[in-house]
Amino acid sequence: MTDPTPAEAPAVPPGELTDLVRRTPLSFLGTVTRTGGTPLPGLPADEHTAVIKVDHVLHAPDAFRRLAGSQVTVQLLADAAPLAVGDSAAFFTEGLYYGSGLAVSEVGRLPAHAVRPHVALAATTADEMPFSAVLRRIHRQDLATHAREADAVLLGTVSGLERIDGSGHYSEHDPDWWRATLDVQHVEHGAISADSVSVLYPNSRDRHWNHVPKPRAGQAGLWILHATEGDRQQLAPYALRDADDYQPAHRLAALREGM
Repeated sequence: MTDPTPAEAPAVPPGELTDLVRRTPLSFLGTVTRTGGTPLPGLPADEHTAVIKVDHVLHAPDAFRRLAGSQVTVQLLADAAPLAVGDSAAFFTEGLYYGSGLAVSEVGRLPAHAVRPHVALAATTADEMPFSAVLRRIHRQDLATHAREADAVLLGTVSGLERIDGSGHYSEHDPDWWRATLDVQHVEHGAISADSVSVLYPNSRDRHWNHVPKPRAGQAGLWILHATEGDRQQLAPYALRDADDYQPAHRLAALREGM
């Protein structure tokens, strides 16, 4: 597979690249070193199996940021263009096996020329991966969607915190409900006209609740709120329930671009 020159190669639509990054935890620019087999014992291989030398990691969890130079087994898409030893491409993948080595399943592929400008740009910036900017764009898009779907978005400061008394019979995964009072400086979205608003949040550090923001006294910022339901409406009109429900105040400008 000959990589076309930049003049010959059509540009990859930004939406296609964003979609591939959004759908996969790991992507890399790599070169085929073997087809039809794998060095990993016990891992099935067929004509759609290839061993790829990782030339550049494009985006990855922290544990896999330093894969460059490693050999990775890739189970290729059955309907993708065949590869030969020496071919290079950008592979978008999800995990298949991790033990004595790494094996992944291909979700999508782009020609190498399409990602090389990202690699060159990242090389000039400390601790950046080539698709770091794409990941930030995805997060901004997701945050804007999350805010649009919320019941209220405001700038406010925590002026009070109180634990809500329960029955006293707590289970392992009890949320430990607390109520925060937010002094409202600005309402970006939602029907809030009062100077302050009460907000429920689970103060538990249990894995079921640990991701939800835990307001602190005097904490100021951007709050994304969701209407309470059922019995909780008597405790507060709004609640925090998502990891993105608190943002630094300066994120409001970026949020407005997507809302």
